Amino acid sequence: MAKLKKWAFYMCFMGLTIISMMYIHPTEAKAAIEPGHEIKFNIKSDILTESNIANVFQATKKDDVKIYFYDTSDKMFLQSDYIHRLRVYKGSNKMDITYKKRFLHTPLNEAIAEATDHGFTGSESNYKFELDIKGDQRTFTISRKESLKTTSNVSYDSVDTSAAKKLILDHSPKKILNWDAEAWYKNILSQAVVYGPAKATTYKGSFLGHDADIEVWEYKGDIMVELSTKVDDSALAAVIEQQWYDQLLSAGYLSADQRGKTTFVMDK
Repeated sequence: MAKLKKWAFYMCFMGLTIISMMYIHPTEAKAAIEPGHEIKFNIKSDILTESNIANVFQATKKDDVKIYFYDTSDKMFLQSDYIHRLRVYKGSNKMDITYKKRFLHTPLNEAIAEATDHGFTGSESNYKFELDIKGDQRTFTISRKESLKTTSNVSYDSVDTSAAKKLILDHSPKKILNWDAEAWYKNILSQAVVYGPAKATTYKGSFLGHDADIEVWEYKGDIMVELSTKVDDSALAAVIEQQWYDQLLSAGYLSADQRGKTTFVMDK
C-alpha cells in the first residue's frame, strides 16, 4: 500500500510538471521580442512641396508640431544611445515625450539579447520595439511615449527648458531610468540643454498601395522631408523597402541625404 501511494504521488507530480511545461512554453514564445519594422526614406524637399505631397501621396495634413531634443552640449545621452524628444502640437493642449533606447551598429540578435538581459520580454504593451530601416542602417530601438497635457511653462508657443527637463524626469520609465544607473541618468539630464525646436508638418497618405506618413521638418533654414511606413512582417518590409526605393529613385524623388531626424536637428 505504501509503495502504491508513493507511485501515485510520483505520477501526480510528473503529471503536474508536464502540464506546467506545456503551459509555460507557449507563454514564453508569445513574450519573445519581435520588433516591428519602420521603413524610412528622405525625399527631395525642393521637388515635393506641400501641393506635390498631397498629389503624389494622396496625403492630408494632420498636425503642425514643434520638436525639441534634450541632451548635454557634448551629447552624452546620444553617445550612450538614449534619445529624449518632446513634441508639442499647435492648436491643442496635447504634447508627448518619447524616450528611446537605440542599438546603433548592433546586430539585431545581439540587441534583443541585451534588451532581454535588461528585463524586457516583448510583452510590454507600453513600449514599442522596432527595427528602423533607413539607407544602410538597420537599428533596433525600444521606445516609450508618454502623452501629456501642456502647461503654462510647456506649450506650443513657449517651452521652458527647466520645466521640460522636470517633466522628462518625472515621467521617465523605470526601465530607461535604470538602464545604466539612476544616478548617472539624473546627472546627465540635469546637464541637458535643448536642441530645437524644429517645426514640422505631418501628413497621412499612401504610396504604392501602402499607408504612408510624411513629415516635413524645418530647422535653421534647412528642410528635411521623410516618408515612412510601419509593418510587422519582415518579408513585407523588405518588399516595401525595395518597391519604394525603386520608385523614388526612378521618379527623381530620392534624396542623397538619408540622415535621421534626430541627427538633422542635433548636428546643427
